[in-house]
Amino acid sequence: MKTSFKSATLLFFVLLLTVPSCKKYEDGPWFSIYSKKERATGNWRFALVREGGIDKTEEYASQSVNMQKNGNLVWIQGYLDSHWDPYGPGGTWRFIDDKNQIEMHFKYSVSEEFIYIWDITRMAYGDLQLRRYEGDVEIEWRMWKHF
Repeated sequence: MKTSFKSATLLFFVLLLTVPSCKKYEDGPWFSIYSKKERATGNWRFALVREGGIDKTEEYASQSVNMQKNGNLVWIQGYLDSHWDPYGPGGTWRFIDDKNQIEMHFKYSVSEEFIYIWDITRMAYGDLQLRRYEGDVEIEWRMWKHF
């Protein structure tokens, strides 16, 4: 009886010390039943957009980013007769840096393309937070999944 209690106590302390280290992103979650790809895919609406500390959320109120499981990406730019207008720049997305970052490649036209690399600070099933820098300017997106 004493041996099993000691073993259980030791196992508890080992788990207590190792479980917090399983957390991949700054703001969690530390555990998820969904794969990273399942958590990242979906139609994301903007809850907060900050550029250089300035709140720009209102400019993104009628926009969303649709990250598809096959790696395609669509920037949805607004409403059309009470429905989302699917016409916006397309492109691709993928994980990089051991799934610590997301690379978004937008193609606006044949000659106009942009690649943005985002640090993932939180990636839950319905909550995605990304951060990147343009020079010294920090850009932050906090998004929620529109089901």
